[in-house]
Amino acid sequence: MSPLPADLGGGAVLRRLDLADLEGIWAVVEREHDRLGVWMPWVELTPTIEEERAWLESVVMNQDTLEGCGVFVDGRYVGGIGLMPGAYGISAEIGYWIDSAYEGRGLVTRAVRALIDIGFEQLGLNRIEIRAGVDNHRSRAIPERLGFTFEGIERGGGRGTAGYYDLAVYSMLREEWPRP
Repeated sequence: MSPLPADLGGGAVLRRLDLADLEGIWAVVEREHDRLGVWMPWVELTPTIEEERAWLESVVMNQDTLEGCGVFVDGRYVGGIGLMPGAYGISAEIGYWIDSAYEGRGLVTRAVRALIDIGFEQLGLNRIEIRAGVDNHRSRAIPERLGFTFEGIERGGGRGTAGYYDLAVYSMLREEWPRP
């Protein structure tokens, strides 16, 4: 049985994306294009809804991973999140973004917490990482709030519309994650 959808409370749900979500995703990406592009290279590489459709089709077809998930509030798409597996099932990285109209509500923190639980308890991962732009304070607050260990700076590891930038690297080991 799939671990998703997950109820995040207050009408919010974390679930896998499906092809019917394309219009909702594209509407948010278009509206948030300039803000997201600063931190995420895929924004510039996805200039049309056709490119977005191709990506969505690829993640929908790959049901073995949790790379293509979304946060929905009252049925409306408000942000993307994914658990990207590393080699050999040892570790994975969580990436996320949220519509600016939904920032500050704890949605991303709750969605990340749900993916961590799934990663450790159901997928048997030993390590989960989060990377965030050094100057992206909202994004960095999530792993800090959840008790991740700050490991250091990955120089020039991120790319956005203004060029390359440094990433703050955080990790959590299964033995460190508080179990319910």
